[in-house]
Amino acid sequence: MEYYNNEYGFNGTALIAMKGNTLISKGYGYRDIASKTRNNESSIYRMASITKEFTSEVILQLAMNNKLGLHDKLTQYFPGYPNGDKITIENLLTHTSGIHDFTGDTTWLLHITEPISKDAFISLFKNNPLEFETGSKFEYSNSNYVLLGYIIEKVTGKKYEQVVRENILIPCHMTRSGFDYTHLDNKNKTTGYELIQANYNDPAPVADSTLLFAAGGLYSTTGDMYKWYEAVKNYKLLSKEWQDKAFQVFKSGYGYGWMVGKTHNRVRTGHTGGIPGYYTYQMHINEDDLCILLFQNCKAPAMDNNSICIKILSCIYDTNYHLPTHRVAINLQEDKLNQFLGEYTVTDDFSLIISVKKDVLYIQGTGQEAIPVNAMSETKFFSKEIGAEVEFIKDTTGNYNKLILFQGGQKVPATRKK
Repeated sequence: MEYYNNEYGFNGTALIAMKGNTLISKGYGYRDIASKTRNNESSIYRMASITKEFTSEVILQLAMNNKLGLHDKLTQYFPGYPNGDKITIENLLTHTSGIHDFTGDTTWLLHITEPISKDAFISLFKNNPLEFETGSKFEYSNSNYVLLGYIIEKVTGKKYEQVVRENILIPCHMTRSGFDYTHLDNKNKTTGYELIQANYNDPAPVADSTLLFAAGGLYSTTGDMYKWYEAVKNYKLLSKEWQDKAFQVFKSGYGYGWMVGKTHNRVRTGHTGGIPGYYTYQMHINEDDLCILLFQNCKAPAMDNNSICIKILSCIYDTNYHLPTHRVAINLQEDKLNQFLGEYTVTDDFSLIISVKKDVLYIQGTGQEAIPVNAMSETKFFSKEIGAEVEFIKDTTGNYNKLILFQGGQKVPATRKK
């Protein structure tokens, strides 16, 4: 984690626990850059889409207690809702409804800091045609969980946030978690950033919790979210039968509010989250009592949390792992750099342009700014700011007509245009 902090600017808090032992619980980077306040294990982050697990848990509690049915039609709660006679609560939970995702449009971002009413919120997506036939495929849509939040309110007669607090936060003793981040007065509250670079940072707008709501409105700490893991693992909130329903995969590795998959021949569950200023990651492997929480108060980190988690798992399970080493920049003369100049095609609509200025190599993606990169050898370059490495490949002609971009755990090849 120190490597990812030093080399890629991991800015947040990490908690990794296994078999009841905390392997690490530590903050990195800044809680607030302006005041030079650093992150620690008490830092409070917005959970973004990890909130969906909590919404699902409440829905399953209500179903377990016969307050609603997973196959109830949407029209039972919203009479006259378009195609509501085809869409069930289960479709909403599993993102198989076909309902348009309101975050797919830019309109909502124009009013992200403003409170929104239920009717105005639903109008953001209600009248859009279905994206596909209900039940036929998976397509992630935050709108599904907005509707689930309002169904919870209709069934209980209470505000969604109050129900989550009474049914989950209080029983789990999650005392540092809640919803109204805008008005939260706590010294451990983090400032969210769109981007953090060496000499520049871009604070993000503080999204109003009513606009994130049951799809992404929760805030919490790594410590509180570990309590959530323990509660789910030990069937504290639901019977085993009902809790296990949450992890029943429907399509594309998604259950009821949880992402489900396999790693190292073990079942993993969890979720990711991203909203302006925050990038969150949570993964559980119940078989080994393993919990990994990586929360960053930066929406566009130089290294994504999933890539970091893959390396952590390789370390924990001792599979093809070696400690990463510090990358040292070396100086190359301009004549050596000039052999890489040109435009390299990644896809039909995306290219990388390589340029040189004052003995510095720059890489620029289509529609992006040119980013300086440091040489680590005569053919390999790196950038801490964007968490990327570039390697130039010599072909049979003796020229460097290919490159590979390493970023976010991906290897992206590109070919130089002739």
